[in-house]
Amino acid sequence: MSAAPSAAIAGSPRYEPLVKIASGGMATVYVGLLRGPLGFQQIVAIKRPHEHLLEDPGFREALVREAQIAARIHHANVVDVRDVELAGASIQLVMDYVEGASLGQLMAAAGRAGRRLSPGVVVRIALDACAGLAAAHALADDEGRPLGLVHRDVSPQNILVGLDGVSKITDFGVAKAEDDSRAPTTVGTLKGKVGYMAPEYIRGERPDARVDVFAMGVVLWEALVGRRLFKGQNEGQALDRALREEAPLLSVVLPELGDALDVVVQRALEKDPAARFQSADEFGAALEEAARRAGYFASAAEVSRVVRETVGDTLAERRKEVRAKLSELGLPSVRAPSASMLEVATPRNEVAVAEATTHQLAAQEIAATPAKKTRRGAALGIAAAVVTVAVGVGVFVFGRENTEETGAAGATAAATVPAPASAAVPAPASASASAAAAAPASASAPASAPSPARPKPTQAATAKPKSRLPPNPYAK
Repeated sequence: MSAAPSAAIAGSPRYEPLVKIASGGMATVYVGLLRGPLGFQQIVAIKRPHEHLLEDPGFREALVREAQIAARIHHANVVDVRDVELAGASIQLVMDYVEGASLGQLMAAAGRAGRRLSPGVVVRIALDACAGLAAAHALADDEGRPLGLVHRDVSPQNILVGLDGVSKITDFGVAKAEDDSRAPTTVGTLKGKVGYMAPEYIRGERPDARVDVFAMGVVLWEALVGRRLFKGQNEGQALDRALREEAPLLSVVLPELGDALDVVVQRALEKDPAARFQSADEFGAALEEAARRAGYFASAAEVSRVVRETVGDTLAERRKEVRAKLSELGLPSVRAPSASMLEVATPRNEVAVAEATTHQLAAQEIAATPAKKTRRGAALGIAAAVVTVAVGVGVFVFGRENTEETGAAGATAAATVPAPASAAVPAPASASASAAAAAPASASAPASAPSPARPKPTQAATAKPKSRLPPNPYAK
């Protein structure tokens, strides 16, 4: 019985494209399915180059080179390349599927809504990207020698922001190592997106990590301001602006932002690479320090909220398409790890907030009921005390008139009072005195005024019920 599935899998591709995510000039990216033995399945991303490009042996070699480079980098802020698969004459890269959106998509959505991403969210995304670039720059060979890897295509489109609020660097298709002599850059040919290229790279100098630092500075400036920095009517004009024009200060373009990030961003955008941050680590550390001082520091949960608010509907629709495709193939539904985490955690959190609110309201109602009863009891107690005092005064006056007749009997009675009774005598006497002093005031005060002689509420009435709910990190 178990041989049939294995045979089916053996005769079909290991990776099955399901739903197209995006398509560019070089390749198309799909949500795909990894199918393994014993029914194992997992959602992945599949990058499949356009067929006409695969006719060029150099392009095929570059694609394999990308896989080899990216597969060496193991970092939380870099999209992992898992595998390369040959499918007939085609070749495809298999990567981790990041369910979310690119920074470019988030910026565009914010612009259409007439707003910008918050500084804290932008800083959090930029710090993640810097960490991913630092990991790529530090990549070494098997003998520990640095490879001198440079991404060369850092841009908002190549920073993926997941539903979990974590951002990752992707697309090492034009990455270059210092010792990579097999695919030299042709003189006069630039790899990457115009508008994010460092001046020295445009002039034809050998790129190093500082090229990526400059590009990351452009990305940070644009994400904070909400518009392009070195934009021209054509590529030549954009390159000329990147070579000659200084980036405007953030505090000048956005006075409400203040000058907290000016120094850091301007240093990342220095035309002279020697005056720039020398590494992505150095850039990230300076940015984090400045952002913390200014209060521009969002958590991953805040970034996650922005992603859900911006592209949540699109991602939900994509999941439906994936489920429909899996059903069409006769396969059970599979969710991406980040999607299933958020789909479960968020509703539970909202329920916890609602239940906590219900507990608080119930506690207030429970506490209010004994309080009302206590006020009624206090009024009755005061009335009883007044009556007791009046009776006591009458007895005292009557006793004074018959002092000679009852003196001996009174002395004998006082001497023969039992010990328990005498121990309890001061309390009624004190209560009677307090009531006598309060009685005139109570008679003249409004009925709703609180009485000084009100008894203390019982512990049962004032104790708050203990909530069994776990602490809610999202509740404000």
